[in-house]
Amino acid sequence: MICPSRIGQSRFNCILADVPERVITELMRFRRTFFPLLLPLLAIGIATLTLWKWPGLLKTVQGTKELRALLIMLPVLPYAVFAVGILMGWRHNNIGLILTFLVLALTYLTLIHAGTGMTAAKKQGLFIPEVVGFLLPLNLTLFSMLTKRRILTAAFVGCFLLVLLQTFAVLLLCSWPGAQAPVFTPFIKNISPALAAAMTGTSIRLGSFFHANALTAAFHWLSPGVLSFCGALMFMLAQFLYRRDAFLAGFSGALSAVFLGMIASTPVPAATIYFMAAGLILIVAAFEVSFSMAYVDELTNLQGRRSLNETLLNLGSKYAIAMIDVDHFKKFNDAYGHKTGDQVLKMIAAGLERVSGGAKTFRYGGEEFAAVFPGKTAREAWPYLEEYRQRIASTSFIVRSKGRRKSSAKQRGVQKTEGRKTVQVTVSIGISAPDKRYNNPEKVLKAADKILYRAKKAGRNRMLT
Repeated sequence: MICPSRIGQSRFNCILADVPERVITELMRFRRTFFPLLLPLLAIGIATLTLWKWPGLLKTVQGTKELRALLIMLPVLPYAVFAVGILMGWRHNNIGLILTFLVLALTYLTLIHAGTGMTAAKKQGLFIPEVVGFLLPLNLTLFSMLTKRRILTAAFVGCFLLVLLQTFAVLLLCSWPGAQAPVFTPFIKNISPALAAAMTGTSIRLGSFFHANALTAAFHWLSPGVLSFCGALMFMLAQFLYRRDAFLAGFSGALSAVFLGMIASTPVPAATIYFMAAGLILIVAAFEVSFSMAYVDELTNLQGRRSLNETLLNLGSKYAIAMIDVDHFKKFNDAYGHKTGDQVLKMIAAGLERVSGGAKTFRYGGEEFAAVFPGKTAREAWPYLEEYRQRIASTSFIVRSKGRRKSSAKQRGVQKTEGRKTVQVTVSIGISAPDKRYNNPEKVLKAADKILYRAKKAGRNRMLT
């Protein structure tokens, strides 16, 4: 907001006048950080509430024939969710999704046949549930970094072979709970009794290493699987906070749901419900990412052209539209490179996000941006855009150097700017509102664009209406 000190307001009142803008900015940052995590938390909460109310739900189900049939089908429902997820991954050409749902299906299949109890104390040998519980978080961590990789690539083939290798190794070295030897031992014994004995001995030695360590001795519940889950979750959350990727939020939520399912005392209904929740979390995250790709500009995080078109279709009779263009941007790109030009566009977009007055801001294309003020005239929207133009013009942009890229965040805050290249970035703005000649949003937008180029021809770093 512009501080109206020239009409007699005190400095204290100016500060108060600026509070709403700061609040809006902080709310936007909060939304970007925590909103993607709300849905996973909600899904896990609903799953937990369902399990808490399960005895009462069973009584209700027993009285209805159709619900009893659904209860019989309950253990199979996660496979349907996983199948939908694999189809979505195939449709979106996303190997991270395909491999994740494949591993979730294999893990759930293991739990249904072997039971849960990943944290239970074991005497000897490796048992399938605990090893699967150790490997699953590591796999999900790897696959969460492959959500932008495509099918029929070396990455997909390598990871698919890795999953097959893990499956073979688990069956070769691990046994079902209560069994005395690994799963493949009876088949190997018919071929080579010595090799079968060697596999059993290897399983026992690995089991001793897996169970008899200082941590599990002090805390029987702190198994390698629990440590694996905790480490993977912390890594995913750190990556999410750094990249603000909705997929990473979904993977974090799915990992948490799967963990709750694996430490449950019974696979049905606990593992069934939690694994279904994990699959649904990832499916919704995939939809959210698809929406963002269609409506949000990846570089600036502003709404894109498609979102602008929909906003124009839903405007009332009173509104103002502004077009904003970075001055001399082509020369800047030629002089300093496209990466530095991208940093300028991010700076321009970050400033636009802080424009108050109810503005909706968009990246129109290239170095051109748009701002829509529903319910305001051009005169009412003018002060907010003029304050933005002045703020951009008064901010020196420091051209990044190799030394700055290598320095830490703390060093950047205390390093002197002497000897470092600084440039002045300015914008030109054209603003228009509906009248008898321009009687629909599309015409008003074109009018604002024409006014913008008048402002550039008039000398740039100015706003015209």
